[in-house]
Amino acid sequence: MKCVCDTKPRILEVAIALFSNRGYNGVSMRDVAGEVGISPPALYNHFDSKETLYREAVMAAFEKKSARLIAALSECDEHLQCLRQFLEVLTAGIQDDLHFHRLMQRELLDADAGRLAFLESSIFGKVRQPLMALLEKLKPGCDVLLLSEMIFCMAGQHYSVRPARAHQEQAEERSAAAVVELVLQILTPYFEVGQ
Repeated sequence: MKCVCDTKPRILEVAIALFSNRGYNGVSMRDVAGEVGISPPALYNHFDSKETLYREAVMAAFEKKSARLIAALSECDEHLQCLRQFLEVLTAGIQDDLHFHRLMQRELLDADAGRLAFLESSIFGKVRQPLMALLEKLKPGCDVLLLSEMIFCMAGQHYSVRPARAHQEQAEERSAAAVVELVLQILTPYFEVGQ
């Protein structure tokens, strides 16, 4: 018999996969319960609503990721090396957890104001603020918000187009290290101009 203490983490794991594949509006509490192998009333013993389940699942999925990203930004002396470490953690995280990456893409496309406000305050902002502080050190006076958004996009785009890659001539997936190197090759000259 499965320990009840194992149920909640399993629910959160299943919820992230379902939300990423179907979107928030495409998932019901009954769907999650069915995938976990519990009854809907048992699911409601853990989460009183789909919104609560969604928020806890996203937070659980991002908690360790954000800690690693923030640590990468602060565990070095040289600014460009901090950016490299950040990109290494970011691209490896995207490559290793496509459910979470897909979920974030879906949320941006769905544009639900309440969920986006939650994501900004609970997730994106916690990582973006220290990244923007680093970018200001690398390129004083630059538009750090726009640059941070562009960095996230460059790091994730290769993985975003994964489904279409099967129809491309050079269909092999690049490693996270290859993505990091190319992003840094693009950014480094920008940081050096005017210094």
